[in-house]
Amino acid sequence: MTTASYKIAVSKMSFNRKIPKDDDLWPKFTASFDNVELEPQALLDTIYYGFPITTWHKNNWRHADNYLCGQHLGLDFDRGNVTLDSLLKDPFITRYSSFIYTTMSHSEEKPRCRAIFLLDQPIMQGANYALAAASMLWSFGDADRSCKDPCRFWYGSLECKFEWIGETLPLEVVKKMIKNYQETGALEKRKSIRSDYQAPVEMQEVADALKLIDPWKIEYDQWLAILMAIHSTFGEGGYMLAESWGQGKGDEIERKWHSFKATGNTTGAVGVGTIFGIAKQFGWRKGGAILGCSSML
Repeated sequence: MTTASYKIAVSKMSFNRKIPKDDDLWPKFTASFDNVELEPQALLDTIYYGFPITTWHKNNWRHADNYLCGQHLGLDFDRGNVTLDSLLKDPFITRYSSFIYTTMSHSEEKPRCRAIFLLDQPIMQGANYALAAASMLWSFGDADRSCKDPCRFWYGSLECKFEWIGETLPLEVVKKMIKNYQETGALEKRKSIRSDYQAPVEMQEVADALKLIDPWKIEYDQWLAILMAIHSTFGEGGYMLAESWGQGKGDEIERKWHSFKATGNTTGAVGVGTIFGIAKQFGWRKGGAILGCSSML
């Protein structure tokens, strides 16, 4: 019996540590992926030996604009309360995932796990891939929201612990998840926003800019930078503004907020200019006018 192969992009570089974006290796890493077709066991071997993976992309540069297709989805469980054993008790994982494994950040005291789902057909459009990832995130409240980027990569995990499941996720199931997410999940997210929150006068211009930025339509790094900018500009007084905008899962906003240094951003790397810069991409300009934002969403 012939084993199916799947479209995966694999880096030529193996790592035993995470690389900061300002590392000299980062550009080389971003250009290091080859589009290949792998059988499931070969994919697990690739991860086990520390090689990062992502979706197929063109121009030898990993970026959402270069997305070609994706035939895998992944979920990270990084809160320290999900183990391989607990994932094996989840009916969706056992029915549809290909394998689960401990990630590079895993320790016995703070478990970190990842589930990989191989699709029976590739997703050909980046926007649909992002929707598929977002629908899975909505279904798994313990998962890391950054997994929705269509060209997001996952590091390999040298000599990780793993559990082989060997299933495939049908694209038709993914389409149903997206439909359910769009009809129900998006409504729940809107309800979760504190609609009665009114920004103080000194925050109003920032609040107006944030109204144009859908937190589910920007990359995770931008989402995090905006939270950091609110924190560094307004301190603890900005928490309600961050909570009303960010649409995090559960206590995600609170956890991120409290991870920021109490002294704020002393380097000046992020501030209100960060927020205004992103808002301009969605039609904002100083003074509250909107420049054709409906056509940009």
